Amino acid sequence: MAAGPLNPVNPPNLGQLAQLSLDRMADAVLLSDLNGEIFYANDAACRLLGCDRPELLNSHLWHIDCALTQEDWPHYLERLRQQEVLEHEALYRCANQDSIEVEVTTSYLVADESAYHCTVFRYLSERASIAREVQRAKDQLRAVLDAVPGLVSWISQDGHYLGVNRHLAASYNMPPDAFVGKELGFLKNSPEFVDFVKDFLDGSVDYHTQLVEENVRGQPRYYITAAQKYDQGRATVVVGIDVSDRKRSEEALQRSEARLLEKTQQLEEALRERQRAESQLVQSEKMYALGQMVAGMAHEINNPINFIYGNLAYTDNYVRDLLELMRMYQEEIPETPPKIAAEIEAVDLDFITADLPKIVDSMKLGAERILKLVLSLRNFSRLDEAQFKQANVQEGIESALAILNHRIQGKIDLIKQYEPLPKIYGYPAQLNQVWMNLLCNAIDAALDPGLRDGSRDEAKPQIVVRTKVLKGDRILVAIRDNGRGIEPGLQAKIFDPFFTTKPVGTGTGLGLSICYQIIQTHNGRIRVISRDPQNPNGEWETGTEFLVELPIGSSQDDAPK
Repeated sequence: MAAGPLNPVNPPNLGQLAQLSLDRMADAVLLSDLNGEIFYANDAACRLLGCDRPELLNSHLWHIDCALTQEDWPHYLERLRQQEVLEHEALYRCANQDSIEVEVTTSYLVADESAYHCTVFRYLSERASIAREVQRAKDQLRAVLDAVPGLVSWISQDGHYLGVNRHLAASYNMPPDAFVGKELGFLKNSPEFVDFVKDFLDGSVDYHTQLVEENVRGQPRYYITAAQKYDQGRATVVVGIDVSDRKRSEEALQRSEARLLEKTQQLEEALRERQRAESQLVQSEKMYALGQMVAGMAHEINNPINFIYGNLAYTDNYVRDLLELMRMYQEEIPETPPKIAAEIEAVDLDFITADLPKIVDSMKLGAERILKLVLSLRNFSRLDEAQFKQANVQEGIESALAILNHRIQGKIDLIKQYEPLPKIYGYPAQLNQVWMNLLCNAIDAALDPGLRDGSRDEAKPQIVVRTKVLKGDRILVAIRDNGRGIEPGLQAKIFDPFFTTKPVGTGTGLGLSICYQIIQTHNGRIRVISRDPQNPNGEWETGTEFLVELPIGSSQDDAPK
């Protein structure tokens, strides 16, 4: 059986002893009923509050406690009843209305089936108050840092841990105290982090941030790491926020953007290739149809003109024989019958005799020109020369000029500056197509007022065609006009399919694109030099010149693959 709190032998008067103890306690004591009315105050309470005992015994607790009101009393009392003891710091009001800071312990007491409220308090000294405030601030800071969803550590100037937050310790399955005193880098998980902190501690700046990679439980993680010095630079706090997911998302986005860019480039190249194929198909169909038509026309014209030209020789002989016969008749029979003499005078036989040979000669010249044009048409179409073979470049240029002669003669000064060229290996029909397109563009630029320089309207349109043998077994064909020129911003686009500087409805934008593809097929090079219409005083005086370089080649092995 447990012993009671009193010795049963000669027990003292406990009530009197308790009264004396309360009266003489160093701590202030107040006893009150459940209504908060004070019915006991010891000497220490009177001294501390500067009140007479009768004054205190006529007061309630909320007259003393600055934070307590009569309305709050029931709630406060209920909380005390549930917990039985409450400890806190409070401001108490003295008799002179000054406030003092006290440390309070309140108890809920039950005696003789009645309940009472006991308040024991003592003066809180300035040093103790400061110490408590410091401890409270430390606890608050620790709570805040433990709540930070990142890695927080305190590191001394010599590179040792002063502490870490709960999150950092949990990341490595270690208690926070296990870090204290350890040297920076003892985990051997991030040399990059160690270098970052050491460089920061050795530097002169007070704040720095950097993306740092760490190895956490065998997995690479990325942290935005910020360091801030404190205690006059003798220590630093380092905070790392995990951005691994964002880093991976950014890397995935970069890879996705790279793939998208690659796909876009592929689509753009496919579109350009399709445009080139479409333009080449359109132009090929056009050239094939043109070639068929030209070949058919040349054939249909060639047969009757050959018949005419062949019979002109006989006609010439017959005419001369008849004229000679008439002369002999006039010499042998000088007396011409009147009726015949009248008819001779009516038809002007002397004029016919003189003009008829000229008419026959003129017919022969016209037939020869038609034959030459038919030959040029056949040379241009080259339907029988679609294979890779030796081609006469100057002959192809001349054929194109002959076909375009109706646009040139009497309108444009055509200057030919030919150097003898060797035959080159290539596709004659395709090369003829290049010369035709370039000459057509030159004629358009030279004749069209909208494409000519307004300051040169008085100058006669001019086209210069020159050929030259270059070093390295290559030849040059240059076609130049004295038109307005091409702006520098457009020169890079003129070889694009469907791009044209001509008015709507007058150009397809395929000519130069086809030329570029044909020259590329022949392993050649085509470029343009043009006067800037916006800068008439530039280095290039006037017009535009297209320069085509082609390899001479030596055999069938040089055929484009």
